[in-house]
Amino acid sequence: MNVVMVVNVVMVVEDDPDVREATGLLLEDAGYEVLAAESSSQALNIIQAREDIDVVFTDVNLREDRNGIELAQEIKARGSRASFVVVSGDLGWSDTPLDEDMRFLAKPYGRRTLLEVVGEACGRARRES
Repeated sequence: MNVVMVVNVVMVVEDDPDVREATGLLLEDAGYEVLAAESSSQALNIIQAREDIDVVFTDVNLREDRNGIELAQEIKARGSRASFVVVSGDLGWSDTPLDEDMRFLAKPYGRRTLLEVVGEACGRARRES
């Protein structure tokens, strides 16, 4: 009997290298395949090359021409099936509405909360594909 194991793919978009690495390690330890991007432009290049991304986990405040919410909207416009988790420790952007397939997670977040939110987002991605 062949057993097929499904590994969910999560792209972490975070311009702070320490946060990106810590988040990636927590997700990898939980069994996810993690792709890391330090910028929105790098994330868009990865999305173009990989159609199997289940969740885009992005900081809102990226140091480029678009924030994490705009990045998520652009990824969706390109036809990605991914679900989105947007994170921030700054609520100054809170007047920007989130789309229904985006979940907000406040920084700092703990391991349990991180895994719970990403697990829910993976479930949404599977149901919608």
